[in-house]
Amino acid sequence: MSRARHGFVLVAALLAMVLIAALAAGVLFATAEATRAGTAGATRERALIASESALVTAITGAGIQLPSPIGVDGTSSYRIDSDEWQVVVYTTRLDSTIYWIVADAKGLSSAIGARRRIGVFVRAAHHDDDSITIDPVSELAWEELF
Repeated sequence: MSRARHGFVLVAALLAMVLIAALAAGVLFATAEATRAGTAGATRERALIASESALVTAITGAGIQLPSPIGVDGTSSYRIDSDEWQVVVYTTRLDSTIYWIVADAKGLSSAIGARRRIGVFVRAAHHDDDSITIDPVSELAWEELF
């Protein structure tokens, strides 16, 4: 009888070790997934900031250039590159004073897959001194496209 008990203790100890190892592996997996999800969320937020910054610069920047020679329903674009982001700003003329401006930020090597696009309708007012004032259309606020 005593031999059967020693065998049972050995099996119980091995089973306990397997359960503890499975729990540890589960905790490590959950931690890695939470870290990955947090990093992806932070990267998407930085892409949103990059696209918003480009859009604000397009609207309020010095020397604003609106694509008036392209005609109604024409689009022009320019690109802003940095070490981490590539932002393309598209300006589409909808009529003589209304424009649709979209900033599309895409992550480069360290932020693969992160992409945000923001758009806004603006009204342009041309003044006698050849200056331009751009104001967002209040009824059509900023829109996150994806």
